[in-house]
Amino acid sequence: MAIWICLSSTAWGQKVTGYIYDADGSNEPLIGASVYYKGKAGTHGAISDINGYYEIHVPEGGVVLTYSFLGYESTDHPLVIPRRGTVEHNVFLKPSINALDEVVVSVGRFEQKLSDITVSMSVMKAADIARQNPSDLRTSLASLPGVEITDKQPSIRSGSGWTYGVGSRSLILVDGLSILTPGVGEINWNAIPMENIEQVEVIKGASSVLYGSSALNGIINVRTTRPGLEPETRVNMYLGIYGNPSDANAIWWDRGFWKEGQSPVKPLLRNSLYSGIRNPIYEGFDFSHARRIGDYDVSASLSLLTDEGYREGNYNKRMRLGGKVAYHDPDIQGLTYGTDFSFLSNNYGDYFLWRSADEPLRPSPFSNMARQGNNFYIDPFLTYHNAEKNTTHRFRGRLFYRSDNLVTQTTDASLVEIADNMGVDVNQLLSISTEDVTQMITSLVPKLLTEDYTGLIDDLRGLGKTYFPDAKSSDYADLISWVMGHWPLPVTLSDGIGIDMNQIIPFLNGDNRKQQEKITPNKTAQYYLDYQFSKRYETAQLTAGAMYDHLYARSANMTRSHQSDNAALYLQYDDKFFDRLNLSVGMRLEYYRVDSHYKEAKTKIFGAEAPFKPVFRAGLNYQLAEYSFLRASFGQGYRYPSLIEKYVRRDVGGIGAYPNNSLKAESGFNTELGIRQGYKVGPFKGFLDAAAFYTQYKDIIEFNIGLFNNDTYAYIDNLSQLVTILLNGQSMGIGAQFSNVSDARIYGLDISTTGIWEINRKASMTYNIGYVYTEPEDMNYKKVNELEAGYTDPLQFKSKSNTSKYLKYRQKHSVKGVFDFQWNRLTLGTNMVWRSKTLAVDYFMVDERQKNQEDLMDFVRSLLFGDLDGYWRKHNKSHFVMDLRAGVKVTNQIGFQFSVQNLLNTTYMTRPMDVAAPRTFVMQMTAKF
Repeated sequence: MAIWICLSSTAWGQKVTGYIYDADGSNEPLIGASVYYKGKAGTHGAISDINGYYEIHVPEGGVVLTYSFLGYESTDHPLVIPRRGTVEHNVFLKPSINALDEVVVSVGRFEQKLSDITVSMSVMKAADIARQNPSDLRTSLASLPGVEITDKQPSIRSGSGWTYGVGSRSLILVDGLSILTPGVGEINWNAIPMENIEQVEVIKGASSVLYGSSALNGIINVRTTRPGLEPETRVNMYLGIYGNPSDANAIWWDRGFWKEGQSPVKPLLRNSLYSGIRNPIYEGFDFSHARRIGDYDVSASLSLLTDEGYREGNYNKRMRLGGKVAYHDPDIQGLTYGTDFSFLSNNYGDYFLWRSADEPLRPSPFSNMARQGNNFYIDPFLTYHNAEKNTTHRFRGRLFYRSDNLVTQTTDASLVEIADNMGVDVNQLLSISTEDVTQMITSLVPKLLTEDYTGLIDDLRGLGKTYFPDAKSSDYADLISWVMGHWPLPVTLSDGIGIDMNQIIPFLNGDNRKQQEKITPNKTAQYYLDYQFSKRYETAQLTAGAMYDHLYARSANMTRSHQSDNAALYLQYDDKFFDRLNLSVGMRLEYYRVDSHYKEAKTKIFGAEAPFKPVFRAGLNYQLAEYSFLRASFGQGYRYPSLIEKYVRRDVGGIGAYPNNSLKAESGFNTELGIRQGYKVGPFKGFLDAAAFYTQYKDIIEFNIGLFNNDTYAYIDNLSQLVTILLNGQSMGIGAQFSNVSDARIYGLDISTTGIWEINRKASMTYNIGYVYTEPEDMNYKKVNELEAGYTDPLQFKSKSNTSKYLKYRQKHSVKGVFDFQWNRLTLGTNMVWRSKTLAVDYFMVDERQKNQEDLMDFVRSLLFGDLDGYWRKHNKSHFVMDLRAGVKVTNQIGFQFSVQNLLNTTYMTRPMDVAAPRTFVMQMTAKF
């Protein structure tokens, strides 16, 4: 509800003074609360200051003062004021229990009621998040309808798929500032201050007008807690134990793995308190303290996490230290300034490819990768609010520095170990002559040239059984990785086959082996400044601003250092008409350049290219009845490719990443029509939200996996190119390259209900239930299928695993439910999720086409990944996952919770080789004092 505030009148000799507090136990002063009364000359009012103090002049006699604050229940207080007298009156406002009155800030960058916004939004409170998973925000987000997390990457309403851990179409914010890793665009979930979250707001749809690039698919804004009147300390300790997977053959650990250093990280109490636990564990400790000291708000936090990982090599160790100091200037009313800061040290291993279908929780030697690094940022800010003019000026800045090492190795196994595992007869190998090798090759090449792939595969398998009788697919992967790590081979092919015997012994001994190394540190520096001006009119809000972002990246992952500059102007206008209709319109002009290319963002205006990108948004919200709201919105978005996506060049444990300097920005728009309906049926009350949405993308960025020339970075799509590379003594690699592959459209339906069942005075149950249906379509799929139908060369990789119209790494249907029952000090809750199967994946991993016989790529996949095709077909089905939790609040300050995640121990994955965590047991203790 919009409140307009007039200047306090000095015509009256009487006044009322006092303080306005939060009645919800904390007694925190409410800053900016309204006090007003209606007289013959109109409405007169005042606003509380930083201490919650207000002073209002009133007429003699009786007056009814109305006290209100966004997100709180308004209250009327009749008072009798003597002539020229002063009455002191303190007021405690209660937070509104109506979910429609929740206060959000992300949509318009100012406080609004949830019922007034023009787009779809989900809101999670701190208590909801803490119950889900104390170590990471991903589990909590994945419980929201329309939000999916695929291998660390979020997707809102199927707007994103999976892009090798780089780039994000969903912008992640903490208090309005992005925490996407500059230069990379990846989400480092370790950077989110779990210990200090107050609320998380998720906007479903393009939000680039106010937030710029990467908000193409929506935003996730994490709002942190600010200090209250009384000092508050929070402590959270937790322990998670990964159970055994349903497939006992997948277990990679033994009873003493934690003693023998099989995990690169070790929890603090591993050798003492937790020494009896034989499975992998994770432990964490969070601490935060906030207080007010005079005119200062001060807060500090510490978070520690050590996770051995349920997958070998997929570990995580972090230490995050953060804080905030804010000064409320007593001499200049409304002026606040200060700074946030954060330091993050993390050491974690990524997981990209598995070892084989028989060892799904062990990493492939091609993707043995880890990172060690530090992030530091300091965010100075200044806010000035002029109560008389209803204007606010906000300055936000950021100085960011990141340094990290990519730690990689090709394989842990020696050639002797590999040969022993494969059952190699060394004498038999040594007896092979040059003529034998020549004969083998001459027998294989004709089958290759005549496309007799069945005969070629049979011959290769025959050679494998002859020389490697005990070999499994993982052993071949070890061997291939070992060879790639010792390239070049001491063999020449230009003038017939030749072997340099002077090099063969050192080669076999591994003298030129690429040992585990720390590559030259990646260094990234960012300088960011955002200015926002807002003015409140009677029923309207004007928000305008400008931002500038400079990025410098020097990385061993790129061919050279790069710089970028990003500048923008934005404007948004919100108004309310007839006390029912909310209107929101906005636009943004964005300039972006990389190095000396000054037109990364460009728009044609009357035939000429202007070096900026304009985007627009508009929305309506109409109140049909007291608790019924109809909304419609349209928003444009875009995403510039990160520097890593354009310029990355690095071998990552055998998997290469190859640059594409011609990569263009993605762009698109989102439109929706929705209704939010409040209800109260007997003991049930809450709201039902339904939205039909349509999203369209142009120049969508995805990565292509295949073979590449390591010298020219060219994609190898035929056998002749491969032969030429070998004859010229060049090297090749397996890798990925980002490119603009297609246009896309996504449409569907999002239905959810959130509410509370008030069973009796002592018992209640809150619930959040949602169903999302999407149709994620590749608009170019017919043209692509027609082109790929003519492919005859086995190295012409297809774009995806099937010929369907669907985009990769999406699901059509999902149903989610979160239920929490509370009785006195006891709580019992559950999460339930049902998803349909993944519609398409990468052809490099799986080929789902029907065929009469095995082709060469099927054979290659079996060598690299084992029976991935069979495993994927078995497990890529609809699946149901359930979590269960129970808690008790021992005192008002201390509580305990025990939870079981993946209670049914369901084996599932939403992308090939990314098997989800097995049943996990979590114990948690929280304290607040």
